[in-house]
Amino acid sequence: MARKPVTPPPTPRAAFAVSLALALAGLVLSVMLVRVHRDAAAGLTSFCTISEEINCDKVALSSWSMLFGVPVAAWGVAGYAFAAALSAWGLSTRRLHARWPAGLLAVFGAFATVGSVALALASKLAIGAWCLLCMGSWAASVGLLVSGWLACRPVGMSASVRADLKAAGRQPRRAAVILVAGLIGLLVLVVEARRGEAGPKPPGASPAATSPAALPRLPAATGPAVLFSDYECPFCALAHDELREILRQRPDIQVVRRNFPLDQACNPILKRPMHLRACQLARAAICAEAQGQFEAMDDALYASQRAPVPVEELASRLKLDVRRFEACLTAPATQARLAADIQAGMEAKLRSTPTYVVDGTLYEGKLPLGRFPPPPPPGRE
Repeated sequence: MARKPVTPPPTPRAAFAVSLALALAGLVLSVMLVRVHRDAAAGLTSFCTISEEINCDKVALSSWSMLFGVPVAAWGVAGYAFAAALSAWGLSTRRLHARWPAGLLAVFGAFATVGSVALALASKLAIGAWCLLCMGSWAASVGLLVSGWLACRPVGMSASVRADLKAAGRQPRRAAVILVAGLIGLLVLVVEARRGEAGPKPPGASPAATSPAALPRLPAATGPAVLFSDYECPFCALAHDELREILRQRPDIQVVRRNFPLDQACNPILKRPMHLRACQLARAAICAEAQGQFEAMDDALYASQRAPVPVEELASRLKLDVRRFEACLTAPATQARLAADIQAGMEAKLRSTPTYVVDGTLYEGKLPLGRFPPPPPPGRE
């Protein structure tokens, strides 16, 4: 009795179509997140910053937003573009086998889902804020895993992956072209990100070639550096630690600290909520200064950035007169002092924090040590 020929399972076109739609959605969301990442670094407020808990800018400015020096959103652009290309290939008539590339799509969906879970945990436990665009990309990743799994049925994921790898092995030239194209795309992504086009520069990074700090033979500073900062800005916290070490080695450099909170409660250039406690924290620093404890409060405010503490509790820890401190927080003189700082920053045309102003020239992120003459040798005043 003749055996019936085995009919290969049909091409899972519906699953590939869903994967393509999800990958394109993830690609669009990732591109939007790259824009949010760049704008947040410049002090601009994104449309998806709604409150302290729903705050895309806070997530974009956290250390969790970078991977190997490249914004996570930029990695997302590359990843979702790859998944979209695979899905489109699965829908074409030039597949390497009947169910190509169901296994590879499932593997990509699994990796993307694991990464999404890790980022979700970081948002909950480390950052304390959620990004709506990120959540949308996480949903796309989970959807890619599900659609990839469905595309592998009924043979299963492991068999589908083996079939895809074998098919790629039988087409070494085509596989090599795909690999080289992917590596070139990844290289372009890394180079562009490191040039600063897809993300912020942390304090201490080299300035752009056209920035004032990069211009040769600038005259020595004739006055102190004025630092504008925000107590809820993560880069300001990094700059604070860097500046403290610089001033320990260079006590001859004078730095005047002024407040520029990115909080629409007191800063008129902000059109949407961003750093919701920044105005209050700036007032706390002003009131601590009134009791001769500015340096201690300055350190305490930045130290508590990741785990916010009520300013009254910080005042108590620093042994301030708490009743006087609380009265100072709402005093007209304090409001006027903060408004003067913000006005000075606006007149200087600040674009982001932290920013140093030296003789009218702006330096974003890093104190321009080259503008200050070296201290005299010991014993020679």
